[in-house]
Amino acid sequence: MNIRQRLSPEDMRERIVTVAEEHFRRIGYFKTAVADIAAALGMSPANVYRFFPSKSAINDAICARLMTNIDAIMIALLAEPLPPEEKLRAFFMRLHRNNKATLTDAHRIHDMVEVAMAENWPAIEAHCATMENFLATIISEGIEKGVFRAVDVVSFSQTAFDAAAKVVHPTLIAHCADEDQEEQTRRLSDLILAALRP
Repeated sequence: MNIRQRLSPEDMRERIVTVAEEHFRRIGYFKTAVADIAAALGMSPANVYRFFPSKSAINDAICARLMTNIDAIMIALLAEPLPPEEKLRAFFMRLHRNNKATLTDAHRIHDMVEVAMAENWPAIEAHCATMENFLATIISEGIEKGVFRAVDVVSFSQTAFDAAAKVVHPTLIAHCADEDQEEQTRRLSDLILAALRP
């Protein structure tokens, strides 16, 4: 049976994204063409373009999926019964470790992420805003509990996230791989916590 006959449009889009990601991991982002993805699905490139207008659109969908996985890590963190200070430390450390393992150490996926960041794809921009919102939630909790001083939460969260670029941005993590990045992440957390102390 033809794969297109048994899948809904939503399922077909998901299948295209899955096959594209498999190709990126196996042969690399730059070596994968829409024709390769189509061939693996038993369809023509024109049919793939019915679901995604360009290779960039497919890549955007893959990035959105990767970012959703990171969101799940942070949602789980916010639900943990940790003091705000420990949540803030865990926020940066878990984000660093995840990005290093899934977006930097996986070199072929890293190529795709670098292109995504260079092009400022919507998925990347949305991800950064979401991370800032998670951080703002932690800071707001700390202010409510009296362990952090009152600050402009949105502005402070944006600034803190920007300051963490060296330990959370996949490209910078890759370029600084010979450094003790976990220690840098701990020092960054200490600096932010010092700025939040009453």
